[in-house]
Amino acid sequence: MRTRPIKLERGAFPTGIDRLRLFSTLFVILSNGWQCCLLQCCRFAQLCLFLVSAVVTILPATVAQPLAKQPVALEARLEGDRSLSVLTVTLTHKVDVEIYPMQSPDRLIIDLPAVNFQIPPAFKLARTPLVKMVRYGLLGADKARIIIDLAAPALAGRITTQMVASGFARELSIEIKSVEPSMFAKKSQEAEFTRRSTMLTNDNAVEGAVAPQTSVKGKISDRRPLIMLDPGHGGPDTGAVGLNNISEKDVVMAFARDLRSLLESRGQFRVMMTRETDVFVPLDERVRMSRLNNASLFISIHADRLATATEVHGFTVYTGSEKATDAESAILADSENRADAMAGADPVAAREDISDILDDLVRRETRSHSSLFARTLLGRMEATGQVMNKNPHRSAGFRVLRAPDVPSVLLELGYLSSKTDISKLSDAAFRERMTLDIADAVQRFFASIQAQESQGVLPH
Repeated sequence: MRTRPIKLERGAFPTGIDRLRLFSTLFVILSNGWQCCLLQCCRFAQLCLFLVSAVVTILPATVAQPLAKQPVALEARLEGDRSLSVLTVTLTHKVDVEIYPMQSPDRLIIDLPAVNFQIPPAFKLARTPLVKMVRYGLLGADKARIIIDLAAPALAGRITTQMVASGFARELSIEIKSVEPSMFAKKSQEAEFTRRSTMLTNDNAVEGAVAPQTSVKGKISDRRPLIMLDPGHGGPDTGAVGLNNISEKDVVMAFARDLRSLLESRGQFRVMMTRETDVFVPLDERVRMSRLNNASLFISIHADRLATATEVHGFTVYTGSEKATDAESAILADSENRADAMAGADPVAAREDISDILDDLVRRETRSHSSLFARTLLGRMEATGQVMNKNPHRSAGFRVLRAPDVPSVLLELGYLSSKTDISKLSDAAFRERMTLDIADAVQRFFASIQAQESQGVLPH
């Protein structure tokens, strides 16, 4: 017995008659025995797909409809010369963008909805005579940013979106046109005026600020000390970039996660992080999070690059001070303090709301505790034979160390301008020994604090 094939039309839903034909045909196929199975396999597969479409029509429309997904950036390319370059980003969804210039340094800021960046790492090396670098990342849960660092003044030209050949993605193309310095300065000033006018009607002090993970100031049931780990940089703020295109933000995030796991495993501390993912968090927001959550110790983790002192290497602990201990520390602090600007955030005055509440004694005690932890950590690392900087304890005016009531330190795991340090930071065994030393130092620090408090002694 021969069966008549069912013609399936794309997008057509089966009717009641079609379903009757479906089930009758299935019955015939099965009744013909195993001899017919091979001959009918293709038709049977077609009918199974048809059966699925029939079932889908029975489901509620809300179930059948696909859920909206976050746009994914699949790839990017940069082409052009000193007069005209084009940035093209392939996205799974069409997105709206806002583009404006910023000065010091010259760059173009591209704001867009939150995007899952899956761009191949090789794109980080993309350059043209007009573009130094393209950086990108999340600013929060609903916003992303692409930053075009310019080699010469330029403004955005034509912006187009078109479907790619497959029909499943779209290409967003942005022209970058060279302009006179005076024109770039004028447009940058206009954009800055517009942003600041907007901020006056916005409660958020810093554009792109990320709300703290927990706001628990007040009564806390868990009385264990809270350690706030602060992986530096994030999102479009890559931090230093070393040999083999290693990004500081990636190095310190991996290290912070390992350190958090180790501290939590010991059961003596609660641990939070200022950022859990590759997202931008303003400097003042990091400080605010540590204070809002009653942190007992704030540890900012970095791996910077010193272009003017490539011979500097080894582990270094920084504490906060008004005056830097040396020129290298001053340069490093200035670089770190410009992180917000490099990510395109508008500068704001640092919050000093504690100045009328806490007196100089509390500030001195906080700095004493910070120095005590630095000495404890360096003593531990020296005892285990870790390689440290020739001057391992330094001070400078880091914005992220300005909490007047939370002991704070900035750890330089190493310098991405040093081949020796890059090699060590790439060694899992080396990183494990360093996290062990830091965790041990945290334990010893709090044991020392408790001992001093029981004796009524102020640390020095």
